[in-house]
Formats: sequence, C-alpha cells, structure tokens
Amino acid sequence: MKIFKFLFVIPVITLIIIFQTSFQSRYLLASDFRDGATIFRNVCAGCHVRGGSVVLKGSKSLKLSDLEKRAISDENSIAKIANEGIGFMKGYKHKLQEGEDKILAQWIIQNAKEGWN
Repeated sequence: MKIFKFLFVIPVITLIIIFQTSFQSRYLLASDFRDGATIFRNVCAGCHVRGGSVVLKGSKSLKLSDLEKRAISDENSIAKIANEGIGFMKGYKHKLQEGEDKILAQWIIQNAKEGWN
C-alpha cells in the first residue's frame, strides 16, 4: 500500500513543479521588472558611458541636443532603436523584456533633459 502512495506522490509533485515554473516564466511579478537605470547599466552603458557619451569614435551621444538634431528625442524612436539598432549599434530586443524598451526610452529622455547629471 505504501508503494502506491509513493507512486502517486511523485507525479503530483512533478506536475506542481512544472506548473510553477511555467507560471513564473509567463507572468512576471512586479518585482521582476527592471527600472530604466538598471536596464541602461546592463544593456547600454558599455558604449554610452558618462551620461550618454559614447566610447567609440564617430558614434552618437544621448545628449538632448544630439537626439533632437537627429529627430529621435521621443519615446517611440528611442524604443525602436533599442530594439532594432541604428547605424553601428545593434538592437537589443533579445536582452529586453516586454515593455522595457519603453521604460528605457523614458529614462533616457528624462536624463537627457536633465543634462545627464
């Protein structure tokens, strides 16, 4: 009789584990979302250091005047560039979770307006 209980418990535990992991991967908790500063630090800061400046010569900065000059100072343009890339910059769609492109774009615009202080 104990063996039947044991054989019943293993599949139930397996199903619970499968359900929990699939549930967690589909539905992110609010604490799983990264803020703009964290996204920038993890994805963008390798090239855009020191307040939007760039490491590579000839690349564009994230200063407000440069963004306005290139007509990309709005949230949608920056989010599109973050996903698809532009010029030498590759896109980071694979590194951004759903909605993080907009969070990043808002954060970049805010910091550009503040002069990257």
